Amino acid sequence: MTVAADDTINALPEMAPIFAGPVAAEVVATMERGLQAELAGNYEEAGRLYAQARALDPADPAPARYLSELYRHHTGEWDKARAVFEQMLTERIDPLSRAVALHGLGKMTIHEGAFVKGLRLMEKSVQEFPLALAYRNIAVFWNSECDPVKTAQYVELALQLDPKDPYNRVFAAVFMAASGRKDGALRIARENDSLMAASYNLGAIYAMAGDRDRALAYLKRHFYEYERFHAVRSKEMMEARVDAVFDSLRSDREFMQLTALADGLLPMPMSPRQKTMFPPGS
Repeated sequence: MTVAADDTINALPEMAPIFAGPVAAEVVATMERGLQAELAGNYEEAGRLYAQARALDPADPAPARYLSELYRHHTGEWDKARAVFEQMLTERIDPLSRAVALHGLGKMTIHEGAFVKGLRLMEKSVQEFPLALAYRNIAVFWNSECDPVKTAQYVELALQLDPKDPYNRVFAAVFMAASGRKDGALRIARENDSLMAASYNLGAIYAMAGDRDRALAYLKRHFYEYERFHAVRSKEMMEARVDAVFDSLRSDREFMQLTALADGLLPMPMSPRQKTMFPPGS
């Protein structure tokens, strides 16, 4: 994967999105239908609509941004996600879109075992545009490196961007539990019990609080209710198997059965440098 240099990007001809007229209106309407489909969990229809919007106005980075993240996060089609991300980075696009592409590539690169290379991509992402998602995953990297100072720094940066966001709060609670502040972490977990997208992190909190049964229940909810595609489950089950927050379950037969579809791309057992805690839903 090659990220185009800034001088190369600047030499490209200007291709402005269409902001007015019937084509612009059709792009907006198509994207709105795609987003509604995505929120309803109809990911295949959402992908079709995002691709349709992208074809209507190839210069508009928003359809590509939504489509690539759908491939990466919801359907697990990482080859398609990577192709769209890399194409985005060869174009003159807004900082937000570049940040999303860099983060997505970084997340996939880490899962494939190139940890530092993935970190560098995510660091470039937040330099382009600060995203809570990228800050959270940089925090995860430094937690895996056993650096609590840097971990806390990036957790705080994510919270500062949106301190009331429930996913940010649950994510921060994982690190509260890891640092021994289990009562506060459990309070946040109980307040956000219905947050389906945070099921993995809720399971992590309960695992570190010593509640095995509840931890397994939230993981099962994440893998088989929130996620819809095997390609995603296999990656996230692998991440759970090597995730430091589930150390207490590592030899648990039910946990191993629950994560039996793990894709095997991350090594077990791990050295501290190989541990990862990238919460799915991120």
